[in-house]
Amino acid sequence: MKKRVKFMGLVAAAALAVAPLSAAGQAPAASAQPGFDLLDRLVVLVVTSAAPGGGSGDLGQGVLKLAKDLKATREAKRVDDLFAVRYSRLLSAVRQAATMDPEVLYWPMYRYAMADFIEERTGQAPDWKALAFMVNDHGGAGVGLAALADAVLSEVVALHLHLENLSRREGLRQSYLDKGLKAAGALK
Repeated sequence: MKKRVKFMGLVAAAALAVAPLSAAGQAPAASAQPGFDLLDRLVVLVVTSAAPGGGSGDLGQGVLKLAKDLKATREAKRVDDLFAVRYSRLLSAVRQAATMDPEVLYWPMYRYAMADFIEERTGQAPDWKALAFMVNDHGGAGVGLAALADAVLSEVVALHLHLENLSRREGLRQSYLDKGLKAAGALK
């Protein structure tokens, strides 16, 4: 129960922190709006599933719906490929965290992927003993949403910032390329 409350608090704090990001920076391109909508829907889904009375079954169905919507949005070229790949990975991590596996059959196959996801998004490797305890303690319910809360929120914020800066991306890439070429003497 404490883990669920902690997770809900983290998600709520992140949702409040993410909301003003658009207003603080430049206005994001209208083409990025479907991506923002997908992020908002994921945060709402995770928070309501983690709340008392919420259920992982609802989460699984919600993640599937988001995956279908992502596919349609990507095929319609309403989100860029990088966003789509990273958001898909995020959906996979969330769904795996809630997957029931009472016999702990899946854990050996995805444990390193989950640990990598946590480390890549938080900068810290997860404690293997704590992770294994959560898996076994939850009757095999994945690694549990509480174990992924920081990593999920970090990726949501990173994707939000990615969408806000799509219009600047090519200019930034060119700027770094020019700096590198100038340092190498190829550009005067």
